[in-house]
Amino acid sequence: MTLKGFAAAFLAVCCAIAAGTLATYRPAAVATAADDLVGYGKRLVTETFAEIGPDTGKPFAGNRLACQSRHLDAGTRPSGVPLVGVAKAYPKFSARSGRVISLAERIDECMTRSMNGTTLPQDSREMAAFIAYIRSLDGPAVVQAPPAPTPSTPPDAARGAEVHTRVCAACHQPDGLGRRAGRGYEFPPLWGPDSFNDGAGMDRFERAVGFIQRNMPRGIDPAHPQLTLQEAWDVAALLQSKPRPRYAGR
Repeated sequence: MTLKGFAAAFLAVCCAIAAGTLATYRPAAVATAADDLVGYGKRLVTETFAEIGPDTGKPFAGNRLACQSRHLDAGTRPSGVPLVGVAKAYPKFSARSGRVISLAERIDECMTRSMNGTTLPQDSREMAAFIAYIRSLDGPAVVQAPPAPTPSTPPDAARGAEVHTRVCAACHQPDGLGRRAGRGYEFPPLWGPDSFNDGAGMDRFERAVGFIQRNMPRGIDPAHPQLTLQEAWDVAALLQSKPRPRYAGR
């Protein structure tokens, strides 16, 4: 075989190998920027303390809670202040603000109240990620439960303390200051310096009572609550009687 013939044959073999390789090649899935934002947004909800807590380089949150301390199961539990379908509701009128607010403004309300921190820069990756994750939870918005009915007896913090000792302390600890886990909490504090501030929704009877009865202790069936309505009101009264940070916007 001449040199020219060998070169032609060699080239033909190389082309055949290349064609076979291309025919069977399947590129690995590449995450898009949107996918990255959704994943980061979920981490911001489930591990807020680790991403933007007071012990991080971006201390936007002023306590070591996670957003899912309130929005249970990363905002997917129907009885636990779900985030599913929430994005579709904004912009909407806020009775607390007395005006129409955007989803970003609502997120900032959570940051400055429940997380006892500061607002997020509007052009920050954190704000974009929160919005991307909430938008990813597509579906019909869960119908919000009406405010809890008025109890037969006025709520009483002393009775609430008895319920706390009997039911709540196993998780939230006898002193109510929660059970730590790493930089955050396995079970969050109910009061004290690392809890939500007095501007948060959970510091209001109309928000706290229903949440407590439908979700506490964790894992209950909200259709068959363990606490009576009276007990939930009494526990809410106990929370109201305890010290917590003051909302800076007052």
